[in-house]
Amino acid sequence: MPQASLPFLLAEYSYELTDAGLIRGGAVALPSEASWQASKEYYINDERIADSFGKTLSPLLSDSVDVALATYLADRLSPRVGLNPSRKFRNWRRVIHLRIPVRRLDAWNRPEVKIALADLLSFMTDDFWKISFVKRHGSGRQAENNQYLFSNKPRKPIHVALFSGGLDSFCGAAIELAQSPRASFVFVSAVSNSRQRSAQREQMRGITREFKPKDVRHVAIPFGVRWHGKTARGATEEPSQRGRGFLFLTLGAVTAIASGASELGVYENGIGAINLPYDASQLSAASTKAVHPIALLKTSDFVTALCGRRFVVRSPFLYRTKGDMCNEPAVHRVSDYLRLTFSCDGFPIQAKNKPQCGSCTSCLLRRLSLHAADLMKFDPGGAYTADLVAGKANDRRLRYLRVMEWQYHKIKRLLRAESPWVSLTIEFPDLKRISAELSARGHFTESHVEESILALYSRYVEEWDGFPARELLLRKRAA
Repeated sequence: MPQASLPFLLAEYSYELTDAGLIRGGAVALPSEASWQASKEYYINDERIADSFGKTLSPLLSDSVDVALATYLADRLSPRVGLNPSRKFRNWRRVIHLRIPVRRLDAWNRPEVKIALADLLSFMTDDFWKISFVKRHGSGRQAENNQYLFSNKPRKPIHVALFSGGLDSFCGAAIELAQSPRASFVFVSAVSNSRQRSAQREQMRGITREFKPKDVRHVAIPFGVRWHGKTARGATEEPSQRGRGFLFLTLGAVTAIASGASELGVYENGIGAINLPYDASQLSAASTKAVHPIALLKTSDFVTALCGRRFVVRSPFLYRTKGDMCNEPAVHRVSDYLRLTFSCDGFPIQAKNKPQCGSCTSCLLRRLSLHAADLMKFDPGGAYTADLVAGKANDRRLRYLRVMEWQYHKIKRLLRAESPWVSLTIEFPDLKRISAELSARGHFTESHVEESILALYSRYVEEWDGFPARELLLRKRAA
């Protein structure tokens, strides 16, 4: 959309990625604030992908890593600003110009690739992306240059999936390993801190120790920014970082293709994937869409257009709650390792032996699910800075519990309406779009998708009905 047609001035940023591992640029126009320019050094160790399969990364796959990293960095370095100096009103959308050097300029300049990329990024971040590609010069990263004496590909069938170290990815890995004992598995992690990496490794050891699969590989890919002082005086990072999901999905897709697979699994429960807003202020990408069903469809479209062959990002647990996943026999077999998983929005919390806050929506959904699966003894309240399940929290800690309770009551009321699906989609139009898109792609009939989504939210309401943390709110009302 041309900027001139916008009803108010959006924050506008411009960046270029360099061959030397720098991202340069900054604010071009900020409402009521000064513009700034800076440069930052970035890193990503995609050699881990190449090493895992005894081969070098192709130019197109190396480009994909650069493009995903560039969009992540631009998003992270571009604060969504207020409409006035007080920042009382938040101007969510931005215009982001990005210039990226690539090895396969012909492939990236194809119209179908540029359209699919812009469509995906717009959906995930809610911004206007103006991306141009130029020819890359100079030597490639080590992942492109190593020479190997033999091939080390996994044996088919190959299952490749993202592995964050969260409760969902741990459960999904256990379930699929139990279901397909003869398959090769490749789990892909994007790693930004050592605590995260350590927990992921321990989880992998626990799962493989229990299921003893034929071939399991964990590809952990470090990435980040090397900070040398502040970006600019008064400038901060954008906390929402909606481009992070695109980076993770791209690293997963690149690893899948390098391994010889044509699918990438995303182990996310349906409640978390669809991520309905908790209140009226959460519009569009204000609620994260990193693993939203439509985001995964658009990622499939983009990778297919870029590579010229069919690629699918699958979501095998879309119609299941996190509690459903936790209640699988395979997860109960590895329940001793549940304490190693992390779900907190602020992980790792800087408190001794308490890496999760216990009060954010992700922590509450985690504890709700473990309670529903009768696994609370493997997730002690002492590991959280606030134990809402035990009724220990002050008013400030109850904010997210209140919004989740509000959403629960709304969904419960809509499910009891004469026409539950109609009532639910009037309140949450996103559900109608999900149903239409999935059925149009051959993911069962529209009526089947509708019934599955209704069943998903009915089970979620049942789980919430019995959640002990709700007692805190009931006591507050009675007081």
